[in-house]
Amino acid sequence: SADSPQAQSAAYYKAAEGKTGDALLKALNKIVKKHAVLNYDAARDELFADVDDPTDTDTVTCVYTGRVIKGVHDRETAYQAGKGFSTEHTWPQSMGAKTEPARSDLHHLFPVDTRINSVRGNSPFGNVKNPLQEFPLLEVALDRVKTGLDASGNQVFEPRKVHKGNVARAIFYFYTNYAVSKTADVWLDNFRVEHDTLLKWHREDPVDADERRRNEAIYKLQKNRNPFIDHPEYVEAIGAFPTR
Repeated sequence: SADSPQAQSAAYYKAAEGKTGDALLKALNKIVKKHAVLNYDAARDELFADVDDPTDTDTVTCVYTGRVIKGVHDRETAYQAGKGFSTEHTWPQSMGAKTEPARSDLHHLFPVDTRINSVRGNSPFGNVKNPLQEFPLLEVALDRVKTGLDASGNQVFEPRKVHKGNVARAIFYFYTNYAVSKTADVWLDNFRVEHDTLLKWHREDPVDADERRRNEAIYKLQKNRNPFIDHPEYVEAIGAFPTR
């Protein structure tokens, strides 16, 4: 029926149909850029209360380390006097996410351990070859969050495996919404370093049910979607994202 999720999705992405490369990127930009903007406090409260507490048990997980904290129902209870969680801007504030609407855009905001948040700082993402710091995780001893140098000598930050594809799709969304519009002062310095690695992460860690659920929850609040979660094939159809 016309009301089925498939039909709604087809209607949402109609303008992107059959397009590739730059034309697809521009079509997706037009589709996603019109969205409701929550203020920063409201966005963070929604993040901790609902978007990243799918079981509704006041329990939130750090996307980078897998650390879990309980008793969370808004940004204040998440912070827990600095021992808890803050909000990660996957696309760093200093690189173009400091002003609205980018600052409060839930498609690239995630709950993160405050200590790991400062470890990442505004480093680009990448695969660490020479670790300067490693943070073992509770659930899988071999899967570590790392910061250090990649094979080309860039200082990079590497999250745990299960979040790598999510990072890639969040960054591709942000780029499509804000870098293509050239609205904010969006710096591509990190993106140039990350680009090829993110394409790999997107392929190696495909979209899962939790990512789809999260996209839906954000759609209810912002009235826009992350196209690369709904249509992972769009990444390949775009090819290389321009980094000039």
